[in-house]
Amino acid sequence: MKILIIDDDELIRMTCRNILKKEGYTVLEAENGNVGMTVFKSESPDLVITDMLMPDKEGLETISEIRALNPNAKIIAISGGGDTHNMGFLQLARKIGANRALKKPIKAGELLSAVKATLK
Repeated sequence: MKILIIDDDELIRMTCRNILKKEGYTVLEAENGNVGMTVFKSESPDLVITDMLMPDKEGLETISEIRALNPNAKIIAISGGGDTHNMGFLQLARKIGANRALKKPIKAGELLSAVKATLK
């Protein structure tokens, strides 16, 4: 199974990569939504994990584009904050198509549980 991690924070990508590789997943990475979309189109990952707040192309736009290309894509949104007007980015991500939403910092067990449940 191929998992694409889109996050501008290299430490987050590395942490997720290490957790997922230990479980046998193939991990692809992108530092923003623009690069993420290029990888998504060329690699057709089984799951996308995307941050919400990134330069160049943020998570909501990335999720919308993924959904337009593949309505059945599996997506987990992640974010460390950024609540605005009582509508958090993670809640909004769920409304526009993320299957699950996780708040940073993400624990290994929480990540693996969300990945397994989303890929079912």
